[in-house]
Amino acid sequence: ERVRRNHLNDIENIIPFVLIGFCYIACNPNATLALWHFRIFFVSRLLHTFAYQIPLPQPTRAITCMISGIATISMAAQILLQVY
Repeated sequence: ERVRRNHLNDIENIIPFVLIGFCYIACNPNATLALWHFRIFFVSRLLHTFAYQIPLPQPTRAITCMISGIATISMAAQILLQVY
């Protein structure tokens, strides 16, 4: 059950990140900044998976989820700023 819930959580977070990531890359961002967005998201989701499966105390899981969300929101904000 824990693996199923973890998989659903990944789907809820990774699909929006990929879609926003494609739009972000299409806007021709700074390559270094884009690479750091992708790295931060990947590491935070990896740590979130470990925190979910081991299981680690709750603040660990919430913090890693927030970090991946911040990376996605940051990319979306940069897309909106470049469009308008």
